[in-house]
Amino acid sequence: MDNTAAMQQPISLPSRYFWRRFAAFTLDVLIFQTAILVAVHYVSMVFSLDLGFPGWTSMECTERVPDQLAQRIDTGWPLKPNELRTSEICEMRQLALGKQRYLQISVLIEPWDYVTPAQVLTVPIDADDDPVIGTIPAYSNLASGIGNTVLIALAFACFSANGRRTFGKAVFFLRVRSVGGKYPDLGTTFKREMLKFSPNLLFSAAVFAISLFPAYPKQDFDALLAVFHDGYTPSNDGTIAFYIVGTIAVMVCWLLSFIVWEGQSFHDRICACEVVSD
Repeated sequence: MDNTAAMQQPISLPSRYFWRRFAAFTLDVLIFQTAILVAVHYVSMVFSLDLGFPGWTSMECTERVPDQLAQRIDTGWPLKPNELRTSEICEMRQLALGKQRYLQISVLIEPWDYVTPAQVLTVPIDADDDPVIGTIPAYSNLASGIGNTVLIALAFACFSANGRRTFGKAVFFLRVRSVGGKYPDLGTTFKREMLKFSPNLLFSAAVFAISLFPAYPKQDFDALLAVFHDGYTPSNDGTIAFYIVGTIAVMVCWLLSFIVWEGQSFHDRICACEVVSD
């Protein structure tokens, strides 16, 4: 009888503080990421560098396209009566890569709003203003992804080490502690945060790997112009799907570890840490 009663009693698991941790993490990411973006924007403006953050670029464009190149564009991609084209030479300085030059062709289709081009072709050009068709390795995006991950992990670690806590954890009364009851040092918290944000590194590596494949269906510039003239438009559907699937996979893995290890995520498990209410 006693055994039966004991078996019927619900199993008491330690509190996981899931929603409090989620809210604290979201708040901290917003604070730290905003600070990083502001700092990066300031550095990129002062030193005229493109650090790979979307929307914040040092690219400068001019419509002074060499006559020979402009003639190739007109011949290979003749405009229809309802189309308007803009051809520009753009220069961009990327960290550790120096100055790079691109030819950017934008075509609007009537009725146009002068905001969203119907077709955009961007290809690198060499010193002689000849288009270079091929892969466009996203070195800058890879570097910015790694740099951003290290910076945000370091920010979390500094505010979590030696009994301190981030603003989000302070608001929701949480604190990181070692399983033995002591507070982890900076080295342990940095390792913990790097593991936490390691999916960001995987994303950056995957995006870089994708950039090593040809960006366009043709490797000859004149043939590529003909393809665009026939209505070809690069699609971002695959990239969007990749980000969605990757995000879902990361969340599922994080939640599974959170449930299986009774409140410890995988980075807590590896670093022998836990998040406690304080």
